[in-house]
Amino acid sequence: MSAQLECVGVDIFVWSNGGIPKVPAEIAGLKMDCISQRGLKCSPGPTPEGLIVDWYVCRYTSKSDVGDDAIQKLLSEISKQMKWEKVQKLFRQNNIDLFSKVYEA
Repeated sequence: MSAQLECVGVDIFVWSNGGIPKVPAEIAGLKMDCISQRGLKCSPGPTPEGLIVDWYVCRYTSKSDVGDDAIQKLLSEISKQMKWEKVQKLFRQNNIDLFSKVYEA
């Protein structure tokens, strides 16, 4: 028997030419975990030197299975503040994350 995939969050790719984007801390049970650029964590915590692009990845996670309605609410709020390019769901199966971790310098 194969275990079902559980969606435990999303990565939202956003454009911000004003530095690290200001995004909602929590919406619909999804909590902002971190913001990264080119795989390197840049928020929260110390900002690494050399941020050279305007695209960021905002990682939101949840302790329970995330439905499409929650993701749509989050996107609706983010859309009020900035442009976003794409969303990638973060899945877990058999308590194993099927997505990569953000690198912390």
